[in-house]
Amino acid sequence: MEENRKFFGKINDFLKNVNTVKVIVLCGVLGILCILFSSLFSQRKAETSQNDEPNPQEIAYVSLTRYENELKQNLAEIICSISGAGSTKVMLTMESTVEQVYATDKSVTQKDSNNTRQSDTADNKDLSTQSTYITVELSDGTQQTVLIKEIQPKVRGVLVVCEGGDNEVVKEKVTDAVTKMLDISSSKVSVAPLAK
Repeated sequence: MEENRKFFGKINDFLKNVNTVKVIVLCGVLGILCILFSSLFSQRKAETSQNDEPNPQEIAYVSLTRYENELKQNLAEIICSISGAGSTKVMLTMESTVEQVYATDKSVTQKDSNNTRQSDTADNKDLSTQSTYITVELSDGTQQTVLIKEIQPKVRGVLVVCEGGDNEVVKEKVTDAVTKMLDISSSKVSVAPLAK
């Protein structure tokens, strides 16, 4: 019993000290702030992971950029192989962006109506169509539309800058190669010499 009184007496003396109370309150406030910050960071992390999925426009842009870069690289490699062309740089302009075709479900409804005007009867059939995108549920529970195909855009124009661009024979060979490779007219191809 005496030991309990001594123990509680020490605790009582400890708590009567103003500095001790301040330290205890400060530790409590810091604990609460740590809990609040951890919940804020976990919410932000969840939001950023949900926003990590790119939208279709971003996907189309990335797809177009990749397609353009591959086409430029292939053209530059082919043109470098032409006798006299030398080092080559290629610039392309495209007619549009990549067109993405998604799976749709079309439903057609027909509405019959009879119109009678004086002695004449006509049957009118109103057709209406409705399209909805087909979606699939992913393992994480989100819905995603089904992409059927991507249609790459046509090339509007090509600029080729090569070491042999000032030679008329090389210019003609390069123009002929580009027009046949891309199935465009020669008026859409420009060949210029590379600056030295």
